[in-house]
Amino acid sequence: MSTSESIARDMTSSCLKADEWSKLTITRFSCPEITTDISALTSEAQTEIDDELAALEERMRALRMHRNGLSPISSIPPELLGTIFVHHAQQTQLIYDSDNPRVLSWLVVGHVCYHWRKVALGTPELWATPFLNSSKATDEMLTRSKMAPLNLKIGRRYRIDCIQKALMHIERLQVVSLLFLHGDTAGCRCIMDFIDKLSSCSAPKLQSLALEVGNRQTPRAAIPISFSAPNLCSLRIKHCDLSWASSVLTGLTVLDINKLSPECLPALDELISALRRMPALHTLELEDALPTLPVQTTSLPSSPRVMNIRLCHLKRLRLVAKALEVASMLTRVELPDSTMLEVQLKCRASSSTNSSQEWNLSYPIISRALKSCFNTIPIKSRRVPRSLRLSSVGRIHVQYSTTRNPSSWVGSMTDTCLDPEWMAERPVVLDFDFPAETSMAILKDLRRLVPIRTLEALYIEGFFAGWDGFWIDLLGAARNLSFIHLRETPQALEDLLLSLRSRKHSLARSIGRSQKGLNFAPVLSHLVLDYLEFDPFLSSFTGPSDLFDVLIDRANEGRGLDHLAITGCTGISAHDVRLLREVVADIYWDEFESLDNYDLESDYDSLEDDDHDDYRFYDDGDYYYDDGDDDDDDVE
Repeated sequence: MSTSESIARDMTSSCLKADEWSKLTITRFSCPEITTDISALTSEAQTEIDDELAALEERMRALRMHRNGLSPISSIPPELLGTIFVHHAQQTQLIYDSDNPRVLSWLVVGHVCYHWRKVALGTPELWATPFLNSSKATDEMLTRSKMAPLNLKIGRRYRIDCIQKALMHIERLQVVSLLFLHGDTAGCRCIMDFIDKLSSCSAPKLQSLALEVGNRQTPRAAIPISFSAPNLCSLRIKHCDLSWASSVLTGLTVLDINKLSPECLPALDELISALRRMPALHTLELEDALPTLPVQTTSLPSSPRVMNIRLCHLKRLRLVAKALEVASMLTRVELPDSTMLEVQLKCRASSSTNSSQEWNLSYPIISRALKSCFNTIPIKSRRVPRSLRLSSVGRIHVQYSTTRNPSSWVGSMTDTCLDPEWMAERPVVLDFDFPAETSMAILKDLRRLVPIRTLEALYIEGFFAGWDGFWIDLLGAARNLSFIHLRETPQALEDLLLSLRSRKHSLARSIGRSQKGLNFAPVLSHLVLDYLEFDPFLSSFTGPSDLFDVLIDRANEGRGLDHLAITGCTGISAHDVRLLREVVADIYWDEFESLDNYDLESDYDSLEDDDHDDYRFYDDGDYYYDDGDDDDDDVE
């Protein structure tokens, strides 16, 4: 082959290779078909992996559910577990106000595991107390409660639309408590509409009804005569009226009526007739709802005993009215001889001019009624009063307890007078609001109202005018009195020191003794002095030296104190306390000497509202409460 032919062949071959490389380059970098194929393959592979991961997660979830199902607690039957949830929710509702979002904190049971959430959603009773401060919550809870009886309770914050939605289910209502404390106009209208509906519709499941509207509401809400609630057993109304011939006053076990209109106050026979229709009544509270008497009443009407009513099952009686009205009521009611009976009487004078006469008429009747609490019960089961609490801040307030030193009495009386702890002790509570000149006569008659001999502890608070021989006249028979607590009552302290002075061993000044010449000699072992002034410039016989002399007297007679507590008292120094320790071994002193050394700054808890609280729904629409805790729970 010639040289020219060889060169031509090489040039042709090079052109072909260049053309193939160009085509390959174009195909590699410019062909859309190859790029689409690769993307599709990648997406398909990722989808397969995602599906496999989802299947693995589902498998792991199923395994966790199966593992949880093997735990002992999972063996609880769903019906019993649902009952436990309901009990937990009810306890939570007792702790928090009904408008506090934390009342829904029981919803965390739905976040423990799938099984628990399924049981919670399948327990209608768990959702039967709608949260009336949220429209969304109300709708969900009404739906999930299905046909379970409803419990409606409002707090200070509420939504009228939520209340109206719930009241539409009148055939399901079991407990209705609508207490519009500030007389909300819309709320009062809501109550009136509800009452109107009750006059024409039946509420077969309604067991408890509590209504309260503002005292300025006009016209006032009124319970109708025709009231179809055959299972109603508890009625509590305030600033609402009713007819005493109404069918609602039949078969009740709890009746609490507060502040009736003057035109709706019953005659005594009407009231007794209504009570006869409640043979199982165990709680009767009437405040400004008793029959009235003429202002110039000089005697109380009497009737044959056969006309009286005996409330055999009564456990709590509370009457608040004028003294003569209370006494008139007690003339027609015979109280049971029961160790479970609580009696609270709050009496006031009709007028200042005839207050002594009113007390003289009322006292024998009140005294006879209280015998049911103490004297007519067989000795073995008799309830013995062991503690007495006496206050005279503007009025005479008396409490008797069957326990010695109730812990709820440690603070101020006004702070604990409604404490459920002492309420559970079944006390007798007497409250007399009379002018000062009559109050002294009431104090003198106090020893005849209730037994004094069995007292072991005494609490006295407030300023009141005693008399020479106060301690001996009132408490001389309380020989077992071993505990005395005086709080902010300088006159009582002075009278006590005078009465405790010994006629035989006293080292004190001769005039420092009761002018009656008698000695108050209880078996006193504990003395608590709280917020008193030891100041000789204010009183001749309440200096630290007078207390020291009295304690020496008792020690010399073999009846020395075991314990002395001094808190918040002025006019007593560390030197005085050192002297007192020579007579009393166990002394507690808070080292409070004067206001100049006392830090008056107080810390107050911030009154934060709960608007920041978060309440949400489960992933499938389930409502729950979020307390702000970010800790993740294992929710299956």
